[in-house]
Amino acid sequence: MSNFQYQKGWVQRLMGVGALVLLGILARGCIWRPGTQHSGVYFNRGQNAVWLGADWSKDAHTASEVRALADELARYQVQTVFVYVSYLKPGDRFNPTYDHAAEFVREFKAAKPDSTVEAWVGIPLDKPGIGARGYAHIDDSAVRAKIADLSQRLVNEMGFDGVHLDPEPIPSGDADTLQLLDDVRMAIGRDKILSLATRKIIPVWGDAPLPTVFGLWQASYYRRVAERVDEMAVMTYDSTMRSPWLYEQWVHFQVIGITRAVRGTDARLLFGVPTSEEETWTHRPSAENMLSGLRGIIAGLNDADAVPETVTGVAIYPYWETDATKWVEYERLWLGR
Repeated sequence: MSNFQYQKGWVQRLMGVGALVLLGILARGCIWRPGTQHSGVYFNRGQNAVWLGADWSKDAHTASEVRALADELARYQVQTVFVYVSYLKPGDRFNPTYDHAAEFVREFKAAKPDSTVEAWVGIPLDKPGIGARGYAHIDDSAVRAKIADLSQRLVNEMGFDGVHLDPEPIPSGDADTLQLLDDVRMAIGRDKILSLATRKIIPVWGDAPLPTVFGLWQASYYRRVAERVDEMAVMTYDSTMRSPWLYEQWVHFQVIGITRAVRGTDARLLFGVPTSEEETWTHRPSAENMLSGLRGIIAGLNDADAVPETVTGVAIYPYWETDATKWVEYERLWLGR
């Protein structure tokens, strides 16, 4: 496929997603919806998360540097950190970017003993039909075995509390991803955390039979995933929304749909909040940001149709682009300071 055809295809997909969201908003009357009027602090349990960059596992850091990080995150009531350790490269090899991972885990745990430190592993999937440009074939048992083996080493040899897998993109109903989760669970055991970065749900009509080209999950698939993992961190961003208000509504309905889909399961549920300044086809920082993301989550949790007790907290993506101004917004909206 030529680059022009690829971009044209993505534009059509984005327009389709935008039309779907607008239709859902009109259908459900999101402006005047019954619910409570609680602030973010009402829903905050002090069990939030953040995605950390590869520099913390790839490079050496002094104990004082790691302690400063732990102290900062404690201030923001961040309990869980996803530390980027590696990604699956072409040829089914993992990028060797975790030479100092064990040291980081040890120092971070010493500074914040009650924290949860998970190894974040990227898996660029080859899934034809949904605009994927990856290369990992997890339908191959040998590839899944390599992922499971690394996961086992990360928890057993490097001290991580668990693994946070990030296979992208995952189409709704994908059996290969479910099998990968089963294989990794077998490798790391029940006493270690199995976490997954999850996709967005079909808003309003959760089990509508949409084509996989939209990249949205059906509610039934969300539940199948939730039954296999200990934790899910929802990537609500990259929504293609072009205004903060529209993104807030998008997140609002994501909270409703996903909390209803996973209720009754034991999986911890974290909603991602974007702070990235990178501008792409799917992400506009002016629309998707700390302010609009938190407002959408809080509005969703207040909605009478949501199931707020299923939500553990929020997850900030990414730490390395979250400046002091953004943290102030987080403290005001989510921590109530």
